[in-house]
Amino acid sequence: MLGLRTNKKNAQRAKQYLDKHALLAKRFKLIGKDSFIYLPIVPSTDGKKAKRLEGLLAGKLVEKEFEELGNQSGYKKELMRRLGDGYEAATKSYDLIGDMALIDGRGRVAKEIAKTIMATNKGVLTVISKGGAVRGKYRTRKYRHVLGKKNYIATYKENGAIFKFDIRKTFFSSRLAFDRLRIANLVNGNENVVVMFAGMGPFAIQIAKMHRGATVVGIELNRDACRYMKQNISLNHLQNVTAECGDVKRVAKKYMGFADRVIMPLPKDSHSFLGCALKVGKRRFMLHYYAFGKRETAFGENESIVRRFFSAHGRRVRIVGRRTVRQYSPKEIEIVLDVAVG
Repeated sequence: MLGLRTNKKNAQRAKQYLDKHALLAKRFKLIGKDSFIYLPIVPSTDGKKAKRLEGLLAGKLVEKEFEELGNQSGYKKELMRRLGDGYEAATKSYDLIGDMALIDGRGRVAKEIAKTIMATNKGVLTVISKGGAVRGKYRTRKYRHVLGKKNYIATYKENGAIFKFDIRKTFFSSRLAFDRLRIANLVNGNENVVVMFAGMGPFAIQIAKMHRGATVVGIELNRDACRYMKQNISLNHLQNVTAECGDVKRVAKKYMGFADRVIMPLPKDSHSFLGCALKVGKRRFMLHYYAFGKRETAFGENESIVRRFFSAHGRRVRIVGRRTVRQYSPKEIEIVLDVAVG
């Protein structure tokens, strides 16, 4: 989630300011490391307001894994009491999407985790177990209801935008919240932006909401996800974003030479769609290229893929940003490259 990093001397002033303006996420534990303090920001904070905090509070916005106070002091102790020796094999944390908690685990372990979550976090009304890995061309997974209200429709707020969607029918990761805000802050007010593999709209809608003068297009193959993107556009009262339902390779022909900025959040297969990025991009455009790779080689291998492709098409590229987005597996990470194409 989003946090404000500031030095320890400034931490108290920053904390008081965030608290006064209802921007401090009080249910999360502050983190102290070296000479810095990390303060958790309320997830629904407007993106522009969050960015202004850097200057106001002499800090820097960063992505950080904050632990809930209940999760730290109550949840883990209660889980240990319930599971005894099986505690170490159980999931010790969980993902929150609105009032829904997503956990790993099955059978008795899942049930005990769910009971513990609901006993220590009164804001959780539903506990769902992930039923396997993300699969298929729509990147969806199965889920099992474990405890609480039987509900699969999430209502989620992020960086000032609100989203509703069925977790079974569209891919979504709350762990990309920081990167969505980071890229939205890079957009100039009147850019044309194309978001490929847009899902139910988190990238496209946040950019459109922060930059009312921008023109944003979200392209999504999954009909269910595209339907939710259209609903979320209405939910956020936006006129400057369009949901295009269909294959990127087909829809790209409609937007040839349109985009100042292209976002490709499909880390598994982005390399297969670089031709589409070239089609929709202007002569000079910015590309945000997501990819998986081994920790030691992810950046080098993917930079080579991008450079070789554009060089073969007579275009020059400059890598202006590199970032590890998240740990994907014990050996793999997800990265993003910010690429200036000219």
